[in-house]
Amino acid sequence: MVLLKHGDFEFQNILSGGYKILSNKPHVLSEMTMANGTIKRNYGEMPKTTIKVKFGNLDRETYRQYISHFQLPEDTYTCFNTDTGEMLTKKFFVTRPEDNLEYADDLEETHKEFEITLQQCGEA
Repeated sequence: MVLLKHGDFEFQNILSGGYKILSNKPHVLSEMTMANGTIKRNYGEMPKTTIKVKFGNLDRETYRQYISHFQLPEDTYTCFNTDTGEMLTKKFFVTRPEDNLEYADDLEETHKEFEITLQQCGEA
């Protein structure tokens, strides 16, 4: 199953439990139970979709290929919505991580893990 795509590129190496999506869930500011038993809720601003994706155990070539898809400060990605089971295409702000280089020499390079945060900034 594909969880995240950028154009035609499908991301793999997503860690188990490393894909979290908060999709258009309302923020409840307060909730009160009235005398008659009904519940009154006050809602804040409806948030946009936010995705956190954690990749792990990448070699040099794979890491560079993946990180090249997160170079722009905002870009369009297709993501799997775990609530509806649909693939959604939206425009996101991209927050890149600090590099977590585990091992490097002239022949090898291993990146333990890195996390990307995507925050929706518009529709595709």
